[in-house]
Amino acid sequence: MALGPENVLKGRMAETIVSEMLREAGYFVYRFGYEGILQSLIQEGLPRMKEDDMEADKIRTMPDFIVMDKDGDVSFVEVKFRSTENLGEETKDIIRKPAKYWPEVRMIFVRPREPHFLISRAQDWIKKEKLYPLEKEKFLKVNGKIIKKYENLVKKYLSANQF
Repeated sequence: MALGPENVLKGRMAETIVSEMLREAGYFVYRFGYEGILQSLIQEGLPRMKEDDMEADKIRTMPDFIVMDKDGDVSFVEVKFRSTENLGEETKDIIRKPAKYWPEVRMIFVRPREPHFLISRAQDWIKKEKLYPLEKEKFLKVNGKIIKKYENLVKKYLSANQF
């Protein structure tokens, strides 16, 4: 399914907002995902990967970022922007494939209404089907003041009336 330019832009903005927020919280953030690593190859004419190929699926579901704290603890982070109020069935589809190949990935959903940042590890979501506000995350800690600052950017740039 091809995304329209508006959705692509909002997705990239959500990734940038999360990346900058994590940097401000003291983390080292490195671009990792499919778009980050293979984008230049795709532009140079890399053939399209097969749809039903396990290795291709694993590459397509690579998390967006590698996030590391000052002690060297590493997390994989995938960012998804969703404009819908209810993440229900859509969330299941979004998390299933990454959970298969990257069960430890932390999925951060960015949305235009509060709470603006929801998070869960993929493997935990599969068990409990719950997303939590970012401020309740125990391992990827972000100060509430920093979250509030970046929530304002979500409201400013990712609300429905911006495009």
